[in-house]
This record gives sequence, C-alpha cells and structure tokens, in this order.
Amino acid sequence: MCAMLVGGVDFSGAKTTPNDTWLVTGHLGSMGLEVASVKNPGSLALAAELDALPEIRAVGFDFPFSLPIDFMRYLARKLEVDEFQEWQELAMKLVFMTYEEFAAITNEFEATKRFTDKNAGRQAKSPLHQVNPNMVPMTFHGIRMLARLNPNRYAVIPFQSASGSLCTVMEVYPRELLWLLGVPDQGYKAKDKKTNEKTLAVRREIVDGLLNLREKGGAKYQSCPRLNMTNAIKGQIIASDHAIDALVACYAAGLYFANPELFPDPLDFDNDCVLTEGWIYAPSKLNKGP
Repeated sequence: MCAMLVGGVDFSGAKTTPNDTWLVTGHLGSMGLEVASVKNPGSLALAAELDALPEIRAVGFDFPFSLPIDFMRYLARKLEVDEFQEWQELAMKLVFMTYEEFAAITNEFEATKRFTDKNAGRQAKSPLHQVNPNMVPMTFHGIRMLARLNPNRYAVIPFQSASGSLCTVMEVYPRELLWLLGVPDQGYKAKDKKTNEKTLAVRREIVDGLLNLREKGGAKYQSCPRLNMTNAIKGQIIASDHAIDALVACYAAGLYFANPELFPDPLDFDNDCVLTEGWIYAPSKLNKGP
C-alpha cells in the first residue's frame, strides 16, 4: 500500500472568525497511520493550509455539513427562494448571509435533528442545538468554509462524487468513533482554562487506547490501521482537547480509506434527504463480537 496523506480538523464553535481550528495530518500506509503534524492554523487559514498539501487525499471534519430538511424548507421560505434541491444551493445562500441573520432565523425554529444525527451510534446534537454546546456558529461557519473549497481539488461527500485525485471531505463525529473503538468518549474536554489532572488522565487513556487498539482491542479491531506517533506529538495532542478531536477525525479519514466496507453507505438507508442533509461517516460495521 503506497502511503497517502490524510487529515482531521477540529472546527471551532466560536461565533466570530478568525478562531481556533486545529489540523492533524498523517501518512497512511502498510505500517498504519503515522501522525505527521499537529497545527492550529485558525479558521481563516485552514483552506490555505489544506491547499498547501497537494498530496492530501481525505480530510475528516467534526462539524455538521448541513441542516435538517425541515429547517431548510423553513429557511427557503424565509429567504423567499425555491426549496433547496441540492446542498450546494444551501451552502451558497449561507455564504451571502451574516451570522446574525442566520442565528435570528434559527432562533425561530425548534432544534430538530437530521436523519444521520438520529441514527448515529452515539446520537449527535442537532446542527441547530443552542445550549451546551451552541452548534449554530460551528454549523454556519463550517458550511461557508466548505462552500469555498475548490471543487477541482475537493469532493464533499455525500453531496459530491469523490473520484480520481480529488480529496475526499467527510463529516465525522469524534465521540462516536471513540465509542466504536472502545476508548473513553467523555471527560477529556477542558471546562475552563485550568485543565485538571483527571482531564489529562482521560486524554492519555484515549491516546494510549488508540495507539494500542490492535493489541488490546482483540480480533474485532485488527482491520483498523495501527496508529503511530512520536512522543513529542503525543504530548501536543494530550495538551489539548481540540487536538484530540482533530486526531480522531484524522484517524476516521484514514480508516475510511483503509477499510471503506466498515462504513455504511448513506444511500443504503433509502432516504434521499441524506443528499441534502449530509451524513456522519463512522465505521459502525466493526465486528462487535467478543
């Protein structure tokens, strides 16, 4: 297997830009996934950072790529436009809206979930969820960022077809992947500026769990790439919950390319809404036997 570059992004939920946005990259090859870098380029510099990596083949992002179908219909009525038939139409409308305009409309609407949010192994928050955490800024700024990606270089799935040398851009949910891999999916977030030892201990457990997944996880994880990193990079990741999420998003992208059969095809669910609502890509077909 020739090594390929994959990445993972922890996108900020801040209302204003620029803001913290972390990127982890790694090389996926016959020896597994070797983490290459951990960076915090910020939201405005992220696209340029990715463009500077012409060899990158897949990136996992940890924010909702779209909105619930019933809210999209409501938004179309508020904007006095035809119902959105394609995700690109929605994305371009958000590009020309201010955050304040978008937030005002979301405040009028119940925080319903997408089909994929309700069917994730760890049920995901609605993209319109506004309390602990507020998902609206992350969703708004994230979709606008995706809309600006060069379509000749990137394919945002499942809205666009990933083929040839295009870089696959996929929505992932770090908590769900951690849960599927049998490592802690809670207790690693910094609640305030002081990160206590308990939080750091959970982060160490997560990183060590991923590094030793094949040895400690048993036969059901043998199809997962072996994760490798230097001690210096390990220290960077443990120091930040944002870096943890970016690492998990990177691992999800690597696992998708290493073993795509572990990931359900969204079109298999006989629900056309996924082509406008989006899909959380997770290896839910992992063998869950003893």
